[in-house]
Amino acid sequence: MNIGFDAKRYFNNRTGLGNYSRSVVDALLKNNPENRYVLFAPGQEGRKIEPGLDVAETRSKGSLWRFMGMRNDLIKQGIQVYHGLSNEIPVGLAGSGIKTVVTIHDLIFKRFPGYYRFADRWIYNVKTSYAVRYADIIVAASQTTANDLHLFCKVDSSRIKVVYQPVAPCWYEKADAPPVNHPYVLYVSSFTQRKNHGTLIEAFAKIQKQTDLHLVLAGADGETLEKCRSFVQSEKLADRVHFFVDCGFSTLHSLVYGASLVVNCSFFEGFGIPLAEAAVCGKPMAVSGIPVFKEIAGKAARYFKPNNADELAAVMMESLAPEYQAEMASGRAEILKKIDAADIANKLNMIYQSLL
Repeated sequence: MNIGFDAKRYFNNRTGLGNYSRSVVDALLKNNPENRYVLFAPGQEGRKIEPGLDVAETRSKGSLWRFMGMRNDLIKQGIQVYHGLSNEIPVGLAGSGIKTVVTIHDLIFKRFPGYYRFADRWIYNVKTSYAVRYADIIVAASQTTANDLHLFCKVDSSRIKVVYQPVAPCWYEKADAPPVNHPYVLYVSSFTQRKNHGTLIEAFAKIQKQTDLHLVLAGADGETLEKCRSFVQSEKLADRVHFFVDCGFSTLHSLVYGASLVVNCSFFEGFGIPLAEAAVCGKPMAVSGIPVFKEIAGKAARYFKPNNADELAAVMMESLAPEYQAEMASGRAEILKKIDAADIANKLNMIYQSLL
């Protein structure tokens, strides 16, 4: 088969959807090498990539190149199935013979519109609505996202396939020593409102005298970063809380491997790749009791209400107890099975084959 992908995130995003794009393409290339895989993106001539992948320059160069103007590019490359890796597919493929698959990661802009500017919500709605209406198959990043597709977009279940996200192979390799010389709790997340750092800092303040643990916050710069720094100062925690903003992969890798406990207190997610990465690193987890985290982590985590600092503080302390750590370790295989790259590649390959 000739499979095409939009590669905007593959080339340009270091985290999030970029990691999804790279890990999915890598899994397919390694486990289904009989196919031809073509990455479509403007301005990538001569880009060094994995052997076995092709890069096709798109004639459309504007900000909407993934949405408009790709029909002739796909036809020229003989693409049989096009997979939009981040919530959109090109317009104008009707009658081309090209089948389409789209991955929908989440519908947070519909569930929590207040997190987004009006212009961003409008663009997300246009692209996502078109994709879920016209794609032949919709890949949902989780059952939670599949449920939201039913709720908000009225998508028939026969068109939705739940396929989880694999973890990049580098996470399975040994990491360097972490750049923190104390035992610590780690939260990996961008500094945005939905990620709920404030509740975690408040909870940590409640337990600081009960433990010698430090708190490490690692993630992309965002609108709540300075507020978090100010909160840490007001709680007199500057010597116990460490910020790693926009750090590189090797630093993040070592921070996860060195953590005593990984925490995630987000209010809502479409998947939860930091949980999967923590599981690969063999870490115990204390996470929000939101549906997708329970779906992904199962018994490998302890849960708390994300808006309750007292409960979060208690769960962090409980999660350090040997009996709870043993229980979480026994449940870790459940996550590792869900994110197995070979299994995910096989599921996607079967989806592609079903369309031809």
